[in-house]
Amino acid sequence: MTSGDGVIRTLAALRKEAAKLPTRRVVVAAATGAETLKAAVLARAGRFADPILVGPPADIREGLAALDADPGGFEIVPAGDSGEAAALSVALVRDGTADILLKGAISTSSLMRAVLEPERGLRSEGLLSDVFIFDFGAGPEPRIVGITDGGVIPRPTLDQKEQILLNAVRTFHALGISQPKVALLAAVETVTAAFPSTGEAAELAVRFRDAGLTDFQADGPLAVDLALSAEAAALKGYESPVAGAADVLLFPDLESANMAAKSVEYVASLEPAHCILGARAPILIPSRSETAAARLSSIAFGALLSV
Repeated sequence: MTSGDGVIRTLAALRKEAAKLPTRRVVVAAATGAETLKAAVLARAGRFADPILVGPPADIREGLAALDADPGGFEIVPAGDSGEAAALSVALVRDGTADILLKGAISTSSLMRAVLEPERGLRSEGLLSDVFIFDFGAGPEPRIVGITDGGVIPRPTLDQKEQILLNAVRTFHALGISQPKVALLAAVETVTAAFPSTGEAAELAVRFRDAGLTDFQADGPLAVDLALSAEAAALKGYESPVAGAADVLLFPDLESANMAAKSVEYVASLEPAHCILGARAPILIPSRSETAAARLSSIAFGALLSV
């Protein structure tokens, strides 16, 4: 739902909001595979993205026809292999022809090599990081919760964690949340040498507190239960404006964030959206196993963030 205060509280509301925006152009690198093409067809039908399909033209046309979509209604850019598809797709974003980059039937590493290419890529001055969002239904009203960074930086330094957090905060501002609450996660909520991430979380919390920032709140270290469950926080006697109300979960490293995100998707069966920020344009890197519906939500997320 979209509340009266303009906050986007569900992925369904995100898709509706994206449909109200000026149509964005999304270039799909290696645009083959049923789920990839289905997402492109749905995005075009929903009027919030106009796809540019890069890859083998015959395969793309055959895939669209199998979905009862008219291949003549789509712009198709020929590419012989995944490397060429990645380079051409990145070039279309770089020159302003496209607004969003979407991974198709290509590995994330291959696409990101083209994105990070020094002379022809999409790097900007910012740090790239992935924000994974999903519908969280517990509590007095539904809300969107974000996980970061599960896709780019394997073992972030303290300074990189600060940039990862700020990227995530920017996404929640776009969702209409003026002061998102960020949980700096660790296995436990007390600082201990057994878990170095607890000390880093505490240091980050002090850093943000001392900076006097007002566009978000951050606290840590917090365990996941304290971040998401007000009941758990009450039972443990833990008081914090973030406890039980976290919008963003900042994980200690990519491995833990990625496993948490995959658990949300494949254990809790919640379809997500996610987007890499910090480049010249939003970059969408859905897993090859993600459904068209999840890819569609990611396109909507990218459209919102590309405004």
